[in-house]
Amino acid sequence: MGIPDEGVTSPSTGSGSAPTPASAPPAGSPAGRPGSTGRLDGELRRRLYRTAGIGGIGAAVAWAAQPVAIALVAGDAGDGADFAHIASHPFNGVIEGTIFSAIGVGLLFLVTAVGRIAAASGVPNSTSALVGHTLGIAACLAWFGVAGVFLAQYTSVGSGLGDAAPERALQLGLYQVLGVIATALLVVYGVCFAGWLVTLAVAGRRRSVIGWPLSILALLAAGASIGQFLVPFAPPWGLIAGIGFAFIAGISFLVTARRAA
Repeated sequence: MGIPDEGVTSPSTGSGSAPTPASAPPAGSPAGRPGSTGRLDGELRRRLYRTAGIGGIGAAVAWAAQPVAIALVAGDAGDGADFAHIASHPFNGVIEGTIFSAIGVGLLFLVTAVGRIAAASGVPNSTSALVGHTLGIAACLAWFGVAGVFLAQYTSVGSGLGDAAPERALQLGLYQVLGVIATALLVVYGVCFAGWLVTLAVAGRRRSVIGWPLSILALLAAGASIGQFLVPFAPPWGLIAGIGFAFIAGISFLVTARRAA
């Protein structure tokens, strides 16, 4: 939960000088300990909370927009998508690639902004906190992999699938394999984001980045994300928990930034 940042000095950065005490956090801020911000000034701290909030909400809105956009543009694929269906809806790839990339970008803003706040807390970085931050970044990047899987079907390479597999039954099987690959990337997202949520709940609370309510919610979301894998052949509904947390945390961060203004 900590990444070095320009203009921020904490004991973990190896600076030879002692950290400059900061003013007490504004009322209503999750930062409950006076002087826990290191050299992170109040205005930058507000901007970071605002950035994290917009990122979390943006990722959740993009996720909710995906099925709506596809339903409006592509309609019902019937008993399965074959090459004829893919070819008749050529802009599906652009839509899905853009939306899934937007989710990744939104989560990157959330994870990175939270990491910058944590880095300036004055609490030395631990290996577990750095691993947790890395897991958060990996979870964000997994969404770009999902975007690539869907967008690749509408490239010149993907357009050759109809000739390579002229039988519809074989096409259905191949597109199912692509769906499995996309789901595998979502599993990577779920596992990595759960690790980040646990780190946020523990290290983030210790560094006063979040309060107890969000800390408990983060642990519940992490449990829901991991718990689904304990049920064989269960649909990946547990992955929604991370997106839901991003939305709620985003609102909380925006409120924190507004109160501190």
